[in-house]
Amino acid sequence: MRIQDIVVEIDAEISKLQQVKALLTGTGTTEKRKPGRPANTSLAGKARTKRTLSAEAREKIAAAQRARWAKSKKAAKKAARSTVAVSTAKKAPTASLPAKSTKKRTLSTGTRAEIAAAQRARWAKVRKTAKKASTAKVAKKSAPAKKAVHAKRAGASKTKAAVAPEAPATPVKAAS
Repeated sequence: MRIQDIVVEIDAEISKLQQVKALLTGTGTTEKRKPGRPANTSLAGKARTKRTLSAEAREKIAAAQRARWAKSKKAAKKAARSTVAVSTAKKAPTASLPAKSTKKRTLSTGTRAEIAAAQRARWAKVRKTAKKASTAKVAKKSAPAKKAVHAKRAGASKTKAAVAPEAPATPVKAAS
């Protein structure tokens, strides 16, 4: 037997053995492996169940989150107070500022009426100027513009008027 024939038989036997191994282990050697868990395997025979938290565990998590929020709000409030104190100390160290009221400021009805009347007057003025401008445009459109009449149509004579020939320009001699 030739060496080439022996190598071919060995390769055939190797491929058969690989096929048998794949059947026994459940993995195919011909297909390319993908990352992660193989599709046909399970978690060591365990069936997946939905995981739920108990009411106590949910309450503990909620309490911890409320505590985190309270801590961050407290820190923000403290920082705001310190920046206000620093800014007022820089602006007026001797004068004390009046306490800010948290009451919402509103206009009296009389003041609101005055503002509304002033606004109506402004709009009336705008409308009046717009109306004047539009009437001016209409007046311009309605008045026919005079067209320039061509000389032939105006009844000018068909003969050309005699025009005196221009005198040739004589060069001026400079005194030397």
